Amino acid sequence: MRAEILELKKLGRMPNESVSDAESIVEVIKQYDDLLAKITPPLDTEDVKTLIGLFPESGFYDLQWDLLRLVESAILTDVDYKKLIDTCPSDEWREILNARFSNWLKSPKENNNND
Repeated sequence: MRAEILELKKLGRMPNESVSDAESIVEVIKQYDDLLAKITPPLDTEDVKTLIGLFPESGFYDLQWDLLRLVESAILTDVDYKKLIDTCPSDEWREILNARFSNWLKSPKENNNND
């Protein structure tokens, strides 16, 4: 597993942002942001499993969208993508991932050799 993903795993699941967050949250945001920015696809199954486990219950200073982008990069490379989505600890983000995957399955695939 990549060093950045191991570091994210140590940080654990993103907390939910709150209007009552302490100033110290800025450092936590920076840690997640810096590590997510260093990750480039393709990702293997273990990478995606770890990243999916990081989704906050609702939102974390828009970093959940960077996380989503990385997770979705596995659609073309991982045959068990749907099973991976089902492991998401957040009901909200699991629902979003499922909806986006369903929409992707219905869309024309310009670069898909199976069409």
